[in-house]
Amino acid sequence: MVTIPIAASTPYDVVIDDQDRWIKTIELSGYPILWVVTDEHVDSLYGNTFRTQLEQVHSHVVWSVVEAGDASKSLTHLEHLVAEGLSHGCDRHSLIVAFGGGMIGDLAGFLASVYMRGVPYIQVPTTILAHDSAVGGKVAVNHPLAKNAIGAFYQPIGVNYNVSRLKSLPVQEVRSGLGELLKHAYLSRYVLETSFEDDLFLALTDVEQIDWVCWLARGIEVKRAIVETDEREQGIRAWLNFGHTFGHALESVETYRMPHGEAVLHGMVFAFLLSGDEVRAKRLFDWMRLTDVTPIDWKPFSYYVDKMVLDKKNHNGSILFVLLRESITVEPVAQELLQRTFEQMKGWWER
Repeated sequence: MVTIPIAASTPYDVVIDDQDRWIKTIELSGYPILWVVTDEHVDSLYGNTFRTQLEQVHSHVVWSVVEAGDASKSLTHLEHLVAEGLSHGCDRHSLIVAFGGGMIGDLAGFLASVYMRGVPYIQVPTTILAHDSAVGGKVAVNHPLAKNAIGAFYQPIGVNYNVSRLKSLPVQEVRSGLGELLKHAYLSRYVLETSFEDDLFLALTDVEQIDWVCWLARGIEVKRAIVETDEREQGIRAWLNFGHTFGHALESVETYRMPHGEAVLHGMVFAFLLSGDEVRAKRLFDWMRLTDVTPIDWKPFSYYVDKMVLDKKNHNGSILFVLLRESITVEPVAQELLQRTFEQMKGWWER
């Protein structure tokens, strides 16, 4: 078991374990209702066991299930959840439990931020990808025009990881989670005393033998260092968007056919090429091809630009990218350079 304290405006611990020891503390927590929000996939895998565990220590558990997939991160689904909470008597003293991957964490966290003007919530991640999204307090739902366009900063009161649930992840979800872990590896040289980029690529030669407690903790340490310095993204927290400008546009153009972390992998190749670092772009690209990362269903460049102009980082009409060189910069990139980079990257995949 590893415990990582997060010194945010609401301090909390991230606990990475191979079981759910934290449940024993719920009985003494004083919350009259536990309101679990999960999706159909997680519910089918773990719902009965997890619900039984909770009901053994708490007398009132409300269970809400939404459809799996990013389409559930919407105001429509949010409104349905509010109706469920009200119908079951959930009040402002209830505790929301976000039980699932990044989509559920975002949706349930945003629900917690607005329900009764704010109720406490905990994250119980079930995916590798969620080691990023569950930490830091960014919660949101999507708008048809842009991903995560409606959101808030709202910290959980705890994050409780049970890595034994990662064993059931399909290979595509493992790759998706590794997208965000690789992002943290790239950022580690700028925020930690030493980089773990090369160590992670070495570990990825045998993914089945990876020690997830160790590697999730290393990724979360990067997130912790950045969030504690800049909780509300007024400065360096924007670095965590590395790979996300093109990645989010790609997700939207692909109508969320591609998992978030795989889109970020493509986005990081794009950003490395923009940064002039073809060596790291090629290393990542070769690993993606070797591991059968979902290829892009290429559309005309204008499709992606139309989405990138809606990115939250943008300022005064400029499309901003996080670029990694000797230092990290967030800078505007001309559309002409974006198109050249797009064509270069497309050419790599079409060889």
